[in-house]
Amino acid sequence: MSTVIATDLDGTVLFSERAMAAGTTRPDPADLVPVDIDGDRTYAYMTVDTAARWADLAAAGVVVPATTRSVPQYLRLRLPGRAPSHAIVCNGARLLVDGESDPVWERQVRRNMAAAAATFDAVWRQGVDWHGRRGFAAVRAVEDFFLYLTVETREAWLPEFAAEAGEWAGACGWRVSLQGRKLYLLPSSLDKAAAVAHVAQRLAAGRVVAGGDSLLDADMLRAADAAIRPAHGELHLTGFTAPHCRTTASSGAAAGDEIAKWYGEQTIDRPTSTAPR
Repeated sequence: MSTVIATDLDGTVLFSERAMAAGTTRPDPADLVPVDIDGDRTYAYMTVDTAARWADLAAAGVVVPATTRSVPQYLRLRLPGRAPSHAIVCNGARLLVDGESDPVWERQVRRNMAAAAATFDAVWRQGVDWHGRRGFAAVRAVEDFFLYLTVETREAWLPEFAAEAGEWAGACGWRVSLQGRKLYLLPSSLDKAAAVAHVAQRLAAGRVVAGGDSLLDADMLRAADAAIRPAHGELHLTGFTAPHCRTTASSGAAAGDEIAKWYGEQTIDRPTSTAPR
């Protein structure tokens, strides 16, 4: 039975300095591989172990990145080994096939957004207003799909405001996700799970394995045949559970190692689909 591994990236298998510092143990610098470099700055790393396992999965053609990163943010990544043939970016708004955006998928996404949510322009205006009146450092758009606000330092007011923003967004057919110093606002119809299902169908996969750390990954994990999440991040803080989803024993980059190892185990051919408990 063929298996597709749909995996979130940031906070799941690659980590910023800040994320590593918050983990169970911080890896030795010699055990880190820079994977997100922009100019003279490195934004994220994989551990040596995770990089090696990723390269094996990529060589087998089974890994499908599923990320909230924009197209440029994804394309600048130096992921180990062979480039995945399919990648889900912009939280499912775009499907890259051999590095090129699939126009058929984009049209479907835009139809769904138009039918079920307030326009991007309306939500952008609200985001700009919040940026001006609250303590946000910046407001940024990911094309015209969704936006996010950032703070310099995460403080106690931010989760409280995220709850307020969530009520406003919900009435507009949008939702919020608070990830570290970023508050995302996205159409409720924009979800990685639908994109993963589409890719699995394209690849004639009989089984989907998924991993992620944020609320934006929740539906993808629920829909998978087997799933894993790290013991950190939004899902951990909110106590996310599912019968077929396991949680790592460690947090931070060590959790990424556990996840990558588990991914490899899931690609071993088996007579029936089994889910971890």
